[in-house]
Amino acid sequence: MKAQAIIVLVVSTILFGGCAGKDYDPGQGGFFGGLAGLSSGRYENRVQERETRLAELRATRDHLNDENARLDARKSQARVRLAEDQTRVKTMQAEIADLEKKTKALAAKQGADQKRVAELRKGTAALKKQTGKQSSTLDALEGSGLGDEEVDLRRKQMEQQRDALRKEYDLLMKMQMELAQ
Repeated sequence: MKAQAIIVLVVSTILFGGCAGKDYDPGQGGFFGGLAGLSSGRYENRVQERETRLAELRATRDHLNDENARLDARKSQARVRLAEDQTRVKTMQAEIADLEKKTKALAAKQGADQKRVAELRKGTAALKKQTGKQSSTLDALEGSGLGDEEVDLRRKQMEQQRDALRKEYDLLMKMQMELAQ
């Protein structure tokens, strides 16, 4: 029986010894490999390496989270600037539309003013012509004899007409100067 017990002990030692790996990894080396890893400190080193790697990954995650927060802040600032720029563009577009309306109105007014100036010039020329005729008529009346009442009445009418024409001429000239400005 002793011999059988020794054989069983030798066989089980060989079997359990074969389960032990070379790297003493408890996940791969079996029971005895795990015991050997624990006793040699390799298992503790492996745990330490994994904790160090975990700490590095957490630091990387924290760094990426910080970077993400900075990017989100920049993104928010960019959106605010974009909204401000869009508001400015809309304001400028409204101002441009207003300027276009004013330009069209001024162009239309200028056309009307130019037409009015042409009419005023035409009226002025007609007044000059009438004034010239009246002047020559008055000169003719003065030479024809001043004692005649009809001639005196006609001369007074012509002088009144001349004065009215001068006033109208002065008014037209004033209006023409205002329009020219």
